[in-house]
Amino acid sequence: TATGLGGYLKARGIKTVYVTGLATDFCVAWTAMDARKAGFDTYVIEDATRAIDLNGSLAAAWKQMTEKGVKKIQSSDIVA
Repeated sequence: TATGLGGYLKARGIKTVYVTGLATDFCVAWTAMDARKAGFDTYVIEDATRAIDLNGSLAAAWKQMTEKGVKKIQSSDIVA
């Protein structure tokens, strides 16, 4: 469902989205892939997320995210 967030961020010149939260293999992955689809450079901060990992769902989510251009980073990769 469209929320208008993509348009809001673009109107403010935002080009990059960093995603954290629960659960890496579901909500985080969907958010990250939606951000990529909307044209944002998108990073999932791996050590700031946790997965449910049901029957390989985490590996499958990372595969899908990678294929869509989502990048995996660590919190230490972010420079203040």
